[in-house]
Amino acid sequence: MNKKADGKIISIYWFIILVVVAGGVFLMVSLYYSSPYDVRDIEADLLSEKIANCISYQGDLNSNLISDAGIFKEAFIDHFLDECDININPVGQWEKPQYYFEVNFYKFEDSRAIILNISEGDINFKSDCEIKDKKYENLVVCSKKEFYTRGFGENVYLIKILSVVRKTEQNVK
Repeated sequence: MNKKADGKIISIYWFIILVVVAGGVFLMVSLYYSSPYDVRDIEADLLSEKIANCISYQGDLNSNLISDAGIFKEAFIDHFLDECDININPVGQWEKPQYYFEVNFYKFEDSRAIILNISEGDINFKSDCEIKDKKYENLVVCSKKEFYTRGFGENVYLIKILSVVRKTEQNVK
């Protein structure tokens, strides 16, 4: 009986099984991590949250946004991105804007008449938000948020925020 030859045959099969298992694990991991994550919906939600936190804190309107007389301050509105520490178009990162946001203020009593509108970015993205059947991955991702906040005195405002993120080149294959 030649026991040395039996051990060599088993070790060859063991080596082949080890290579097949390691190759399969490598293939599965590379396929899983090679596809990009589409995080545009999270980015749009985060942009909405950042804007909401800048406009209202604990249910009260930002004191830098409105005066004691109940008049919206133009300086805050004109420098909204700087005041809220929002950078929607980093220098040199993209050729075209990748974001759009719109903030509409309404009186509590009349939620149809806009009393103040603040918007920034590429307004053409807004029309893509109205598409009901989003079969195409190359469309923008939209996030809508609305809440009530107290202003000066007895004034209560309804604030509607629309945030839009494009970034299809980075997030969609």
